[in-house]
Amino acid sequence: MVPAAADALRDDARASSGGSARPAAAEGNRKFGYRARRGRELVRGVLEAASHAAAVRELRRQGMVVLSVDLTDAGAEVGVALGASVNRLSAGFRKDDVVALCQQLAVMLKTGVPLAEALKTFAEQARRREVREIVQRIHDEVCEGDDFSKALSKWPRVFPPILVSLMRAAEASGMLDEMLARVAKDLARERKTVRQVKGAMTYPVIMFTVAVSAVLVIMLFVLPKFMPIFNAQGDRLPTPTKVLLAISNFLQFQWKIYLPTLFGTAIALFIASRTPRGRIVIDLLKIRTPIVGTMFRQMFLARMASTMATLLAAGVSLLEVVQICREVTNNHYYARMWDELRERIESGQDMATAFRNAWFIPPNVAAMFNAGERSGRLPEVLGNIAIYAEDDLDIAIKSTTSMIEPIMIVGMGILVGGIASAMLLPIFQMSKVSGA
Repeated sequence: MVPAAADALRDDARASSGGSARPAAAEGNRKFGYRARRGRELVRGVLEAASHAAAVRELRRQGMVVLSVDLTDAGAEVGVALGASVNRLSAGFRKDDVVALCQQLAVMLKTGVPLAEALKTFAEQARRREVREIVQRIHDEVCEGDDFSKALSKWPRVFPPILVSLMRAAEASGMLDEMLARVAKDLARERKTVRQVKGAMTYPVIMFTVAVSAVLVIMLFVLPKFMPIFNAQGDRLPTPTKVLLAISNFLQFQWKIYLPTLFGTAIALFIASRTPRGRIVIDLLKIRTPIVGTMFRQMFLARMASTMATLLAAGVSLLEVVQICREVTNNHYYARMWDELRERIESGQDMATAFRNAWFIPPNVAAMFNAGERSGRLPEVLGNIAIYAEDDLDIAIKSTTSMIEPIMIVGMGILVGGIASAMLLPIFQMSKVSGA
C-alpha cells in the first residue's frame, strides 16, 4: 500500500502496539527509500509502491521535490525517518571532530578525491551517530549543488565562523585542500591553548574544593567530639576556641538559615552574570585579576592575531575579519576595540590607533601592527605576533600555575592549622593546670 501523506507515514512509523493495525501491503508492491525536500526541510523515509515511477509520483503528489528514490530492504519499516534535532546533533559534535574532519578532507582532496566522495567516506567511518549524521547532511547538500561553505554555515554551533569564511575564500580561489590543512592546524593549536588554560584553572578549583570539604568535616564531625572537654572548662576557653565553637554551632544547627541564603545568592549571581552589566563585570575580572588576568590577555591576543593572519592571507575582507575576531575574543572590552577598528576602517583611517587606545593590548604589539599596516605586510606581521603571543601564553600559564600552587598550599595550611590550634589550646591549658 502507498501511504496517503507524509504525516500518515510518520504516524505509521510511530504507531504503538495499542494503535490500529496498518493495512496489509498490496501484492507486488516494493519498498523504496527516498530523499526529498518539502520547503526547506530535507525529508528521508521509506514508502511502498508498485514501481519506481509510482513512488516518484506519490512523493510529488505530497508536494515534495524528489532528490532520490532507490529500492531498499524488504524488511525496512515504512514511514518518515525522524532525524535527531539540530541542537542535539550539534551538542554531540566535538571540537576534536571538526579538526579531524578538516585534516582528513585536506588529505583526500590533495590526493584527488572529490569533495562529495571525501565527505561520504568520512561519514561512513565516523563512530558516533552525531558526527555521521551531520557530515551526511553536509554531503547531501553538496551533492544537491550547495557550496561547501554554505553547508557548513547551517551548523553555527559546530563550525566556527572563521572556518566558514575561510572555506568561502578557498572556494573562490580553488585552494580548498590547502586551506583545510591550514584550518586544521590552527584549530588544533587553539584547542591546545584552551586545554592549557583550563588545566591551569583546574588545580586551584580542586584545591579550594578540598579545603572547604576538610573544614566542613572538621566543623561538623570532628569538633563535636571535643565538646565534653570544652564544656568542662566553661568560660575559661581561649577566644579562638570560642569563635570556632560558635561557627561550628551555626553550621550544625542554623542550616535552615545559611543553606537557603547560599542557594539564593548562587541563583542571584547566576542571573546577574547573564545580564549585560554582569557580563561586563566578569569580562573585566578575566583580564584585570592579578596573576590570572595576564594569562587571559595573552590567550585573547594569540587568538585574534592568529585569526587575523589566517583570514587576511586568505583574502577575506577587513570588515568580515573584524566581525569574526569580535566573536573569537568574546569579551566586552575587546568588542569595544573591534567596534572602534571597524569605524576607522569604514572612515578610511589607520587601524593601529584602535590597538594603541586599548589598554589591554601591549604597546609593542600595537607598534608591530602599525609597522605591518604601513609596510603592507600585515598578515606576515600578525603571524609573527601570534607566535610571540603563544610563547608568552605558555610562560604565563606556567607562571600562573607555579604561583597558584604555593598560595593554595599555604592558605590551606593556615586554615587547617588555625582550626587545629584552636581545638588543641584548651587541652594544653588543662595539661598545664593538672601539671601545676
